Amino acid sequence: MIIDAHVTVGEGRYSNTDPARLVELMDRCGIDQALISPVEREMAVYNREGNDRMLALTRQYPGRFLAYATANPWYGTAAVTELERALGEGAAALKFHPPLQGFIIAESLIRPLIEVAARHRVPVYVHTGTPVSALPLQLAELALAYPEVSFIMGKNGKTDFWLDAIPALQTAPNLYGDTAHDFPERGMKRVVDTVGPERLIFSSNHPIGRMPLEIEKARALELPDKDKAAVLGGNIRKLLSARR
Repeated sequence: MIIDAHVTVGEGRYSNTDPARLVELMDRCGIDQALISPVEREMAVYNREGNDRMLALTRQYPGRFLAYATANPWYGTAAVTELERALGEGAAALKFHPPLQGFIIAESLIRPLIEVAARHRVPVYVHTGTPVSALPLQLAELALAYPEVSFIMGKNGKTDFWLDAIPALQTAPNLYGDTAHDFPERGMKRVVDTVGPERLIFSSNHPIGRMPLEIEKARALELPDKDKAAVLGGNIRKLLSARR
């Protein structure tokens, strides 16, 4: 089973992804499921609207979409309540985007929301690669503070901080890299050679990344069939199955 671990769906500031066309594209690419994310304004401000839209799409396209839920940590206890609500209604994982949401990964502001993930045993996807708020080593520090939570390092620090991806993965064993915007003979291979194929997760980051290109690059990774299947879907499926 092939699972795309990060796709943004809807009309955003820089892109527009129609869900029906996305399903058609997934079919052409041989992708069975995708974890879908709200667009920028829903990440930053309109959290409940974004979460509800993702949940509605999972019901409209059963078996094809799994929902990311988000809440801006600046909303405090209201953000905790919103994540509990969204997870209770079927969201599969949490996503945070520090530059859009106005916080630094290393700050304590995000920790009450990570504790929600810990209670529900759901993975947490975090955008990385934007200074000064979203760096791979900052995420590694957060992961060390919550060893019971699985963190996905969105885009592995690309573009400017891709060199920090490997040290971050070596630092925190509960941190996972993704394949988005990378190449099989370069960044993907470095992750596999350093921490193993069980710590790499396929993600197209569509529509910023192009799903057909990103899946072909991931398929080109030279690995035994069992390990490639883990990268293409088995690893994220295992993280999702840990949920309480």
